[in-house]
Amino acid sequence: MKFEVKNGSFGYGKRKSTLCDISFSVEQDSILSILGPNGAGKTTLLKCMLGLLKWTDGGTFIDGVPAESLGHRELWKRIGYVPQAKLSVFAYTVFEMALLGRSAHLGMFERPNDTDRAIALSCLERVGISHLRDRLCSRISGGELQMVLIARSLAANPDMLVLDEPESNLDFKNQLIVMDTIRSLRDNHHISSVVNTHYPEHALSISDNIIILRGDGTILSGAARSVVTEENLEQTFGVNVKIHNITSGSGDYTCVSPISIA
Repeated sequence: MKFEVKNGSFGYGKRKSTLCDISFSVEQDSILSILGPNGAGKTTLLKCMLGLLKWTDGGTFIDGVPAESLGHRELWKRIGYVPQAKLSVFAYTVFEMALLGRSAHLGMFERPNDTDRAIALSCLERVGISHLRDRLCSRISGGELQMVLIARSLAANPDMLVLDEPESNLDFKNQLIVMDTIRSLRDNHHISSVVNTHYPEHALSISDNIIILRGDGTILSGAARSVVTEENLEQTFGVNVKIHNITSGSGDYTCVSPISIA
């Protein structure tokens, strides 16, 4: 599947456009990360991409077809949306939450069958949390809930996931688990991802391409390491930044360190 935004613009009410003439594409088997300061419109961009907010100009296209012409049910079969994990107040078990991901494949009054249940369980296994299947979502950790939300999206058998700050409020280990899962879905299951993140290091570790959303609603976009530079980060976030590479074990890693306010 090829996912594209062409000349997308959006603004709230009479306010100056939050997003201005944005164009980019996500190819099959690739990961695109979105970086930007607070208030730049990263979540707004995700919502416009998915039709949750309507573009003022431009549009979203899937394999060359306008996304709005596909209808909501068909769109949610192709794309899985993973919102920011928040404490669940609903008395759903982990398995029941994953099963909700099958909704796009069910009629209005249709109930999940054995096939749907098997798919939901396999998605829990895929992200490594099948042992939690009978736990209440209100009684698990934030990192575990994030994996449940990913499993729920995978249950629709999408071609691409859109994840809004999937590693926020998680400890180091759970951040790495989420990043490894996104990478594995691309490498082993051919599922592309668009990831909204506050962490340049995470974006560099998993992404083929990166967008930096600037405060004026425009973007920088391109190959990950050509976009995430000290100069671009300093101009966008207003901080002095140092990027350095380290080798640990058999791997090479890139660290991004904010030094001081510019």
